[in-house]
Amino acid sequence: MPLPVFIVGGGISGLATAFYLKERGIRSTLVEESARLGGLILTDKVAGCELEGGPDSFIAIKPAVAQLAGELGIAHKLIGSNDSARQIFIVRNGALVPMPQGMQMMVPTKWRAALESNLFSPETKHAFLRERFSKPRQRSGDFSIRELVVDHFGEESLEYLTEPLLSGVYGGNASALSARSVLPRFVEWEEQFGSLIRGAQKSTPARKPGGGSFFQSFAGGMGTLVEALSDAIADSCTFLQAKVDFVNRDGMNAWNVGANGQTFAASHVVLACAAHQSARLIAQADPTLSALLGAIQYSSSTLVTLLFEQDQFTHALNGFGFLVPQPERHAIAAATWINTKFPSRVAPGKVALRAFLVDPEATQYDSLGDTQLVELVCKDLKRFMGFAVEPSYSRVYRWPCSMPQYVVGHAKHCSQIASQLEQNPGLHLVSNYLDGVGIPDCVRIASVTASKINVLS
Repeated sequence: MPLPVFIVGGGISGLATAFYLKERGIRSTLVEESARLGGLILTDKVAGCELEGGPDSFIAIKPAVAQLAGELGIAHKLIGSNDSARQIFIVRNGALVPMPQGMQMMVPTKWRAALESNLFSPETKHAFLRERFSKPRQRSGDFSIRELVVDHFGEESLEYLTEPLLSGVYGGNASALSARSVLPRFVEWEEQFGSLIRGAQKSTPARKPGGGSFFQSFAGGMGTLVEALSDAIADSCTFLQAKVDFVNRDGMNAWNVGANGQTFAASHVVLACAAHQSARLIAQADPTLSALLGAIQYSSSTLVTLLFEQDQFTHALNGFGFLVPQPERHAIAAATWINTKFPSRVAPGKVALRAFLVDPEATQYDSLGDTQLVELVCKDLKRFMGFAVEPSYSRVYRWPCSMPQYVVGHAKHCSQIASQLEQNPGLHLVSNYLDGVGIPDCVRIASVTASKINVLS
């Protein structure tokens, strides 16, 4: 007798899908090649500190994770970022320059802060002033983020604001990324108001004091969410550690999954893995869908976490961290000061930093051993922050081909995937390469997908 649902991938997408299936009384089997569940979500406990090997939080304005936490009974473990100290620095001419208050990505909403900032040249400040008079514009087809930003604010705003802010999410090239898919709100402002500045000022309500943090996470680290999901589905989901070799059709309404030298029959298969992995699995079942999935581009990232002794550390941790624009970059693209962003995660007497490499540097330095990479990262941190102390602990996390690229034409490409998927009843795609890259998006897509799965008893 076929299994009700077979889920490929034990990251947040697969775990959340299994949970929402359980809520509907549907059992599942989840297969994951790694011995560890959670995918990119990984919390290490070191010297009394909670150090994240992947995302350290999620955007609070998207409700899916908080809702899931309530259903899991861990809402009381939600914590907010320390927004009273929320300041981001941008490297400019080798120095850390504060990002002006009131910036909505590359859009200034507080004139004085933007016009007095050392981050921008007089030319960019003049561009801000002129941009207010832009007229509504309807562009045909898709277009790049570069086109959108340069048209409104010029090259400097692209290089020193937009690209650095997007690097931690996409690690991609603004000339290739789709404005409609990555920054839809800004495209809507252009169409409605013409000026992005007017759009931001009219569309963004003022944040109320104590109105909630921008980022949320969990006491104990993001791994708390993975543990709660794993525990919640333990009685309704069978776990299998194996590499999946293929997913083939078994007639019109059933599927076969090959793993560990066995073939499992299933009524529904959920591919909760990367697009390129899904493309490999269904290459024989549907070459057209496989080609569409395989065409989705990815970039790589590397994270280095570091611990220092606080009594030897000289730099003030007076913000959440800093971003490194490409013209200023040696290796790292960004750094997070954990002591400030999430103080509860750092033990007394310690300083914890996270440093990120994205492509092209992540791939360029991937051949380095961990020790060499840590030395390279520390050299960058010392250059920008001016301290001399060596770390007491370090760990490197390499995430190759982990960030999907929403390139120009992404929406049309996704429409083609959805159309082809309709030719494969019982096959489902749940991941971050279609409709949102963040953890809340993965949870939301998992919930919607589970609601559509019907299993005959």
